[in-house]
Amino acid sequence: MSETSPDYQFAHHTLDRFVYGDLRQAAIVNVGRYFNTDLYTGARFERLDGGGDRADVAHQFTAADLTAVRCLGTDIKPVSAIAILETHANRLSALLRRIPHTPIYEAPKSEIDPASAAGTLASMLLSDDFPHLGRMTATKLLARKRPHLLPCYDIVVARVLGKPRDITHCLHSWFHTDPERAKSLASIRDDIGGISDISLLRVLDAAVWMHGYEDTVETVA
Repeated sequence: MSETSPDYQFAHHTLDRFVYGDLRQAAIVNVGRYFNTDLYTGARFERLDGGGDRADVAHQFTAADLTAVRCLGTDIKPVSAIAILETHANRLSALLRRIPHTPIYEAPKSEIDPASAAGTLASMLLSDDFPHLGRMTATKLLARKRPHLLPCYDIVVARVLGKPRDITHCLHSWFHTDPERAKSLASIRDDIGGISDISLLRVLDAAVWMHGYEDTVETVA
């Protein structure tokens, strides 16, 4: 897929509003509220139990990873939890060992393509070996293990961004077509303070999610 695919034009324009445009200040306020208060359990997703990418657990899924996904409001059914933690643990770990920790804005596209270890692992998690898991839950599991390379995705973010068909490729092309985007996003993280341990991908995810969530709350109200 071309880096300038029209499928992603709306998403890229919307993301630019958060880092350059009219939604930047709201993003600073909202992301700060998300991570620096006790209002959102999702704030613990990367940090729970020291993080899913720390050296001693980076190449295996753990019970803490499944709990971290629950912090984002997503439950993993017991049959899939057993498959992840026990039945297919060795197969999953073998692929995790091949996935780098490179930030998405530095990684070549080959690291996220379908034939890559990340792409293969994503496909595996969507197979019949992991019943009822679902694409968005799979992205959260992968984001827990490689938070700098692989993004979370859920229905709120999908709605705000116009439902890009592949969120990882969408964000990879967004970062790589303008290196200043990563720098601007990093400056948002610096302006917020207290979240230097949070990946830029997760900062962006929280900004988009909070915007979409607040709109949903206001609409319902």
